[in-house]
Amino acid sequence: MFVFMINPTSGKGAAVAIWHEIEAILIEKKLPYEAHICVSSEITRAYINETTAMHSITAFVVIGGDGTVSSVLQQLVDTNIPLAVFSAGSGNDVARNFSLVAEPKQFVEKLIHGETRSVDLLYVNGMYAMTVVGVGMDAQIGIRADRSIYKRWLNKFNRGGDAYTIAAIIELLTFKPFYGKLFVDGNLVLQTDLWLIANGNVKMYGGGLTICPLAQPDDGLIDVTVLHDARRLKVLSKLFPELLKGEPLIANEVTYFKGKEIIIEGQQTLPYVIDGEIFHSEKIHLSIRQKALKLVVTSNI
Repeated sequence: MFVFMINPTSGKGAAVAIWHEIEAILIEKKLPYEAHICVSSEITRAYINETTAMHSITAFVVIGGDGTVSSVLQQLVDTNIPLAVFSAGSGNDVARNFSLVAEPKQFVEKLIHGETRSVDLLYVNGMYAMTVVGVGMDAQIGIRADRSIYKRWLNKFNRGGDAYTIAAIIELLTFKPFYGKLFVDGNLVLQTDLWLIANGNVKMYGGGLTICPLAQPDDGLIDVTVLHDARRLKVLSKLFPELLKGEPLIANEVTYFKGKEIIIEGQQTLPYVIDGEIFHSEKIHLSIRQKALKLVVTSNI
């Protein structure tokens, strides 16, 4: 049985419309399924636990944004129950990073085929993350975008990802770097003024911005991109635009690391973003959980 998890608020109701299309295909093909409307993370977690205890599940299928994916995958780690995703949010970083299809009929065919791949997850202060954990300015960009009026307006035109670009421009003009320490696999590698620390299981975040160009979701490593000790004018005019082009950048202010454990410590509470959700802490501890999730391959690659 397929269990569909639908977030009715994703994409300004787009998730519900997509679900109706997919449900019609399921009925036509006489496929067994159950549907759950996600109204809160707590209810969703309880439902997943109850359903997995009572039924044999072929896969849990999320129709929603990255936040919905995050709330569901917390319960699926190490269960051997696959996760499938039909993205219907504003950022849709999971869909971009894994090249997931966005056409209902094709999606159902991929579900029936049932091919899966095992992917790594980040484990961050007690939570699992699938994409990139951003600390500092990139988290502030997420906060600004999510609180903005223009994101709600752009969502109406399926351009929600552009909200992050607008927010990035504003943060480049206003963000104050923080003094912090960065440890990689137990070694202190930086102790300085930090602008952003992007910790990637995959390449892209923030609606499709490529920040960790060499990251792979199944190599057992965290890719870290750090922007530090930089003048604002250079960040605005050169460094940040170059970072987002998707190629490694050679500059004194940009450093790349790979490791299995990352610790970030600040002298104040730091904002960090996990799959689109914002959190705060003075210490951020990340580790890699190899092949912790089975993902249904619904891509054309």
